Formats: sequence, structure tokens, C-alpha cells
Amino acid sequence: EIMRQICHHIRYRNISRVSFSDNRFTNMRGAINELGKALQSKQLKHLIWSGHTIETTEDMTLFTRVLTQSNSVEELTFRWNSNENTQALLSGVDFSGYKVLNLGGNNLQTNGRTDIPDLISANPPLETLHLGGNKLNDDDAVLIAQSLGENTHLTYLNVVGNNIQERGMRALYEAVNDTSTLNALSDSNHSCLLEGLPEDFDLDAINCDSGSNGLHMNRICKIYKLMVERYRNRDGNVPHLNMEIRGEDSVHLAPFVMESVVRRDKLSPEMYLEGFECSLGLLYELVKDWKMAE
Repeated sequence: EIMRQICHHIRYRNISRVSFSDNRFTNMRGAINELGKALQSKQLKHLIWSGHTIETTEDMTLFTRVLTQSNSVEELTFRWNSNENTQALLSGVDFSGYKVLNLGGNNLQTNGRTDIPDLISANPPLETLHLGGNKLNDDDAVLIAQSLGENTHLTYLNVVGNNIQERGMRALYEAVNDTSTLNALSDSNHSCLLEGLPEDFDLDAINCDSGSNGLHMNRICKIYKLMVERYRNRDGNVPHLNMEIRGEDSVHLAPFVMESVVRRDKLSPEMYLEGFECSLGLLYELVKDWKMAE
């Protein structure tokens, strides 16, 4: 009865966010049916369903059905449920229109299923994805890393507290900051801020700009940081540039390379101060010795 009253108010009042956390429903199916009525509200944008595991397959099927029938919800928090229910959610609900998805603390094991990387690679409007507190492994991380190469909308990805080891961590890091060559770095993901990698992977200033020009600024920040590191190592940048960037590649990347030096004042304060004393030397080196295609 209480659930019916709550959902009635949600449906007919201007309520945009509702949280059902750690409730003890005596009639789970009845509660989900009432939730379905609330989800018909056009104003309801954010649903939190946390801490009460749906015990039966039939009830979970009903939950995915009522969620699918909602055309307004764009943020879902589904935490502290179970691996099986989260798998059912991922396979049963179309998340292509969602902006925020929090699946933390569900002990999720994909067993080779690719629902998450498939969602990311489709480049939906999804901006925030919480996957912390699950049991994702290196194979999952590698697939997610590959999917980031196809994505420009996701701005935050949390993988804290999973079973991801060195191979998976390395794949995720290189997806957003592959410094093997300038071409690889330029082709990295420049939108997604990663959380959950150990301190061995330096994520400082990596994809920190989420503004309207974030993709562009994040790219030139990374290029500038790599060039400063090469300059300080005394082998300079020109040998790398002449080897890594040839023909059309030099034409495409040259503006980013030059801009990363000239517009250092637009970078983060830490990066600006770190490379200030190098900038004139960098610029002189590029103008003097870089053999760009004519």
C-alpha cells in the first residue's frame, strides 16, 4: 500500500529523481508493478534501485520490462543487487539513450559476454559509467579498452575494485594515453576520465577537460606532455617526429603539435608550469629541424 501511494505521487507530481534503497518489500512483484506505473511519468529522469536483490527470474524479467517501457529515465543506479540480475538487466534493457549508468557493487562477472563494451563502442549519449565493486577481469578490461577507441561521449569510467590485473590495466591506460608514438597518442580516446587504475599509471591531467572543446584540448595536452618528456630526455622530439610522422600523417598532426607548444597557457596550471622552461626550446627545435611534408 505504501509503495502504491509513493508511486502514485511520483507519477502525478513533478518528481525527477527517486531512490528505493535498502527497502524490505514483502511483495516484490507488487512493488515492481507499482514502480512500472511510476515510470510512466515523463518527469522522472533518475531511478535508484539499490540494496534489495530481486530473488526470482520472473520478478527480474518484470523489472527489466517496466524499465524498458519508460521513455523518460536517462539515469539508472542499480547497485548492490547480484551478478545474475545485472546480467539480466544488461541483456534486457536498451541503454542506448541513457546518460548515466551505475552498476557498482553487483559482483558482476561477464563470462565472456560483451554487453558493456558493445554499449560503449556504439557511442551512445552515455556520459558516466560506474563499474566499481564487480568482478570484471583482464579480458573484460581489454574489450572495454578497445571499445573506448570508438567512443567520444563517455566522460567518466570507474573500474575501482574489480579483478583487473596488469594486462587489463595497461590496456585501459593505453586506450586513453598510448605514448608509443605521436600517431598512437593522437588516436587515443580524448574524452574519458578513468578512475580505478593504480598509481603506477599516471592519469594526472589525462582527459580532465570535459568542456565543449574538451576533445581538442585533451589531445594537445597529451601531445605537449609527451614532447616535454622527450625534450627533457635530451634526445629531442625531431628524431621521433621524422620517424613516426611521415607523408599525410605529418600534415594532419602538425597543427596539433605546434598548437600544443604555442597554446601552453591554455593547459592545466600544473602542466603549464612543468613545461614553461622547455617551450621556447621545443618551438625552436620544431621550426629548425622538423622535416614536414611540403
